[in-house]
Amino acid sequence: MNENTITSLQEKAAEALRSFATFFKVLFLGIAVALLYAIPWLLRAAAVVGWLVAGYAGITTVNAIYAPFSPILPVLALQFAVIATMVAWAITMLIFDPKKIWGGLAAGGLVLYGFSYSANWLRIHWQYADLFFRVLPSVLFSVMLLFETIRLRLMWRSEGKISMSAPAFVWLKNSKGGGDRSPE
Repeated sequence: MNENTITSLQEKAAEALRSFATFFKVLFLGIAVALLYAIPWLLRAAAVVGWLVAGYAGITTVNAIYAPFSPILPVLALQFAVIATMVAWAITMLIFDPKKIWGGLAAGGLVLYGFSYSANWLRIHWQYADLFFRVLPSVLFSVMLLFETIRLRLMWRSEGKISMSAPAFVWLKNSKGGGDRSPE
């Protein structure tokens, strides 16, 4: 009886070990399959988190560069420009190819983080970076205003060769008394 009990216990222990091995095998394979199914969603979440971290890096870079010598409102405006650029990029990706939004967010985050890192590096390692960053926003804004002014004047003078888009310039035509004529 003692011998039968020992062999019976050995059989039960072997059966329990097989059950535990089967349990851990199923558990491991279940986790592996769940991770394989979750990888696309984890990558999407990583793209969004990377995009947001890059935005944070851009905002803190603007703050680090411009806060020491600028009033708070222009610094906030430049930080808002970073946010507006991020949102415009996401909307552009959604409009042109919604299937590639996740890669677009990741790429946009990499580019923004690269610019932020480069600007911080430049601020630390270049002795004239302070002057460069003081002049940069006003120069970019002036160039944009000149470009838009020249572009609109050329559109008015072309007399119908290049038509203005109706929704964006209806107010301009109506304020001039209607019709396509030059502002002079």
